[in-house]
Amino acid sequence: MKEAILYESSGAGLVKCGVCPRECIIFPLKKNFLQQKNGLEAEIKKDNLGFCGTRINLNGKLFTLNYGRITGLEVEPIEKKLIYHFLPGTMTLSLGSFGCNFRCPNCYNWEISQTSSLVQNKPETIFQLNNSFPEISPTEIVTQALENRCASISYTYNEPTVSIEFNLATMKLARKAKLKNIWITNGFISTKSLDLVIPYLDAVNLDIKSFSEKFYSSHSKGNLTPVLKSLSKLAKNKVHLEIATLVMPELNEEKEILCLVEFLKKELSSHVPLHLVDFSAPISWQMENWKEPSKTEIIKLWKKIISAGLEFVYADIDNRTKNTYCPHCGEVNIERLDYEIERKDDESFCFNCDRKLFIKE
Repeated sequence: MKEAILYESSGAGLVKCGVCPRECIIFPLKKNFLQQKNGLEAEIKKDNLGFCGTRINLNGKLFTLNYGRITGLEVEPIEKKLIYHFLPGTMTLSLGSFGCNFRCPNCYNWEISQTSSLVQNKPETIFQLNNSFPEISPTEIVTQALENRCASISYTYNEPTVSIEFNLATMKLARKAKLKNIWITNGFISTKSLDLVIPYLDAVNLDIKSFSEKFYSSHSKGNLTPVLKSLSKLAKNKVHLEIATLVMPELNEEKEILCLVEFLKKELSSHVPLHLVDFSAPISWQMENWKEPSKTEIIKLWKKIISAGLEFVYADIDNRTKNTYCPHCGEVNIERLDYEIERKDDESFCFNCDRKLFIKE
């Protein structure tokens, strides 16, 4: 446990968290949690915790519950993070904790991200969470990345924003060690948080749930507008961006995705990579019986987006839709077989026509 950053206190002991746009108002737990944990389970209420389930107000001070508490630490190909145009072919150390500032019923990592829902409904479980996950230091993370010859650290599995204190400390050490920092995020981040993170952030895969405020409100319990503001701010600060969106029948289909494509072309550029992710019902949190998109539907959408003028579009369903094609001559410049890649490009330019492929090394 560690004192949180980006919060304001009031004379009544209330605190307002500023880490994400939700700006939770959190009521104080007035007993001495730090010195007397036994018997406090019944005292902790929903109002003592933030929506993300990772922050608790103790006597007017906000503390983060997931500092250094790690739910996942794996060496993986960077392509597994749906990052195709940044350090392709390298390994990344993937790092995650618990909690999230969204409530997406389609979530695939719900066992760790949606502990926030569990904590909100059963606040006493924060003790179990603290004891269930191993504690590690930022120095140990960076050391493991170097020992495993990783080129980067990816902050992933759960929403990295709700672990900003630990992630930021790790990012600073990683930068000193000449490692790159990558966030896999929903983009629901406050401007103040972004201002702290951007100086140490190299690449982002931002998951846009749908290009619909109604969807965000009803489905994710959030808002689209702050996500788009984060996207624009990251682009202006020249952080490498790739976008992911989940193809979901009746919820996020062709109409919404083509609106997203037009936004990307107009507000960012036509060469921002877009990854289409097919919805999988069996591994979702609360949508086990929802219809899944067919492979044919996704390939049809993949082709339509390319025809609409977005230059680099990917779908993680077969090798053909995972390759990097030159948008000018159509030649395959990076061929992907699962997470193995074969590069044919000429230092990020097309080997055939010399067209720039917008790949960062």
